[in-house]
Amino acid sequence: SSAARMQLSERFGGHVFTALFCVSALVLMGLPMALWIFFDDFSGKLEPHTIAWLVASCFVGVTLPISLWEIVMHLRYLDQPLLQVPVIRVLWMVPIYAVDSWLALRFSLTQYKDISIYINTARECYEAFVVYNFLVFLARYVALTAKVPPPPPPP
Repeated sequence: SSAARMQLSERFGGHVFTALFCVSALVLMGLPMALWIFFDDFSGKLEPHTIAWLVASCFVGVTLPISLWEIVMHLRYLDQPLLQVPVIRVLWMVPIYAVDSWLALRFSLTQYKDISIYINTARECYEAFVVYNFLVFLARYVALTAKVPPPPPPP
């Protein structure tokens, strides 16, 4: 069963990654256009804040599928949970930071600018959690790979 699953993964893994990359490219091209059409009043000039938000939308649109793919692959091949669970928690930092920065940029120059402080506070709390998990990962890695000599036999 495990060998069959591995064969399927090896056979279709490249195709799934290619499809995911193509979807990311379409999002990279299509999302800014859709947002521009939706938010522009067609007066001929976009505000710098709107341009920055559209550019950020491009990067978030590419970042999310790639980082979520990495997280899903770690979950799918969870061979060493003691090491991989902290790594997965660290990997969640990428989509959380991307969405946080995008939302903070979106709300920073609007009437909802007070929301940005709460979004950034949540991000800072998760950053502390990630530092803790990185230290957990390091401690577990050292503990699992350390060569501890056996205790001497009792006299």
